[in-house]
Amino acid sequence: MNDKEKRIRILDLQDKHCQTCEYQMQPLKNCIPHCSIGQELQILARELFVESKRYKSREDWDEICKQAVKLYERGVGNAIISKKLGCPASTLRDQLKRRGLWKGKTQVEIQEQSRKKWNDWCQKALQLRKQGFSNSKISQHLGVSTSSLREQMRKRGLNFESL
Repeated sequence: MNDKEKRIRILDLQDKHCQTCEYQMQPLKNCIPHCSIGQELQILARELFVESKRYKSREDWDEICKQAVKLYERGVGNAIISKKLGCPASTLRDQLKRRGLWKGKTQVEIQEQSRKKWNDWCQKALQLRKQGFSNSKISQHLGVSTSSLREQMRKRGLNFESL
């Protein structure tokens, strides 16, 4: 059934059945569990608006979150999981938090971890510089770019160039 036929079917169902239905003036969520016509309307609407569907239902998010937790347990990262499940990483994180399933780090924890990592690298860079390593060799040894290392050293008041 193409989109035009689906729209016509929806209108026909509403004209024939919904005018006399006891759930007519109630929200659709009350109609669907009790009415086969309401269920068919929901299916047709979902098929019709698949691509433009912006909001996922609570049940959809429950399923997505279950899949995400399984992937996290296997060691898959947040960015990869969100791409695989077809939703933005921030939205997935929010949904996991709502359900008490978020096991990732907070932004503050991530920043603190990064700060500690750079503190260690800067200290190692100082030691390597004292041993006579060049800037490019130090960066290569630490696995970071020379410009990033220079910037982090500057932030900490350490002079990368003059050692």
